[in-house]
Amino acid sequence: MSTSIVTFTVLRYNSGQRYHAFANIGRWMMKPFKSTGLQFQKMMGSGQGFGVIPDLSTYVFLAVWDSERAARTFFQADQWHHYIRKAAQTGTLWMRPLKSHGQWNGGNPFTTIDKTPTPPANLPVAVLTRATIRTGALLDFWRHVPQARRRLAEHRNNLLFSLGVGEKPLVQQCTVSVWRDDAAINQFAYHQSGHKEIVRATRERHWYTEELFARFTVLHAEGDLFDSIRPLTQLPLNNSPLSAQPL
Repeated sequence: MSTSIVTFTVLRYNSGQRYHAFANIGRWMMKPFKSTGLQFQKMMGSGQGFGVIPDLSTYVFLAVWDSERAARTFFQADQWHHYIRKAAQTGTLWMRPLKSHGQWNGGNPFTTIDKTPTPPANLPVAVLTRATIRTGALLDFWRHVPQARRRLAEHRNNLLFSLGVGEKPLVQQCTVSVWRDDAAINQFAYHQSGHKEIVRATRERHWYTEELFARFTVLHAEGDLFDSIRPLTQLPLNNSPLSAQPL
């Protein structure tokens, strides 16, 4: 079986189109996208600075595909162009799963893992965490978020991008961060003072009813939202754009 492709698309809207963007979430919930090769999809809103206040200008479409060709076909189709037609900016990361454990809605969507033991040293690495927070743990969880945000800020030289998103406000949360290389994320995850303590707290305090952790090699970055990442990634073989731009 070939390794699956994961796309992470950020959509940003000007203030005059925020109602349209919010309504798009409802449209997607009632009628998710249909496309050949689309294995898994989530449309998510974002929060300001990883916090509880929603950012009505920024949304994310996360998808898992059985091939890059299937993803290309979708992003070139009318249904996608119609959906993003009022977005002011778009950007897509094209990624390959390296490792993943845990569950998302009862399953692991990133099960077709890259067989390469370690990611290429010259490519960025993305980290995704997703969790459903226990109702009784909401206050304890959210009061630790500022500390986690500060720890990320301390690594801005190696942290290329980060965003907090979610399916349901407060309860179902997801974070995506992109790091310069695998060594940078390992330094943060295993040696950074403070981060290890937060990870330990998630176990000791039983914050989650469901959680998932995944790492990806970032193969391509398209769109002006990812200007800082694009020079560090490989171009697609045919050197053509991989993400659709707003009409």
